[in-house]
Amino acid sequence: MQPRHAPQVRRMRKDGVTQHSEAHMFSALVVDDNFALRGAIARSLARDGWDVTTATDGLEALEVVRTHQFDVVITDVHMPKRGGLWLWEQALALRPELRRKFVFMSSEPLPEPPSDAVFMVKPLSLAALKSELQGILRMAEGAKVLARESATVQRTA
Repeated sequence: MQPRHAPQVRRMRKDGVTQHSEAHMFSALVVDDNFALRGAIARSLARDGWDVTTATDGLEALEVVRTHQFDVVITDVHMPKRGGLWLWEQALALRPELRRKFVFMSSEPLPEPPSDAVFMVKPLSLAALKSELQGILRMAEGAKVLARESATVQRTA
């Protein structure tokens, strides 16, 4: 039996520093077996101040999801070992709060993409990706506001 190695996961932040002491910074997990695309997305988000973690396939990504929380997960659909749809199912079982926070990428359209996720066809525009991410973040913030308002109403009732 071979020893189990830790996933080859990279964390990237603006200026190459991984610190969590700044005011709220958004976090993303970028999963793709294509080194160039994974790196381009990670660098672009890190330049915008995101805390970015990368993984090369669904298995590595799931190990990271077990121990870290993310605001969004950006994943390729087709990868060696395990792909993005498998990751989505497993990640939601572990962390239901990731529902509606997945962005799938693929070079070909999916016959039935998950209804509560964003699907983008490669090659994708970083500007379009960032626009989708902003939409996900706005929806998540809106859900938090509604939950706070509902809790306030229940306390005063």
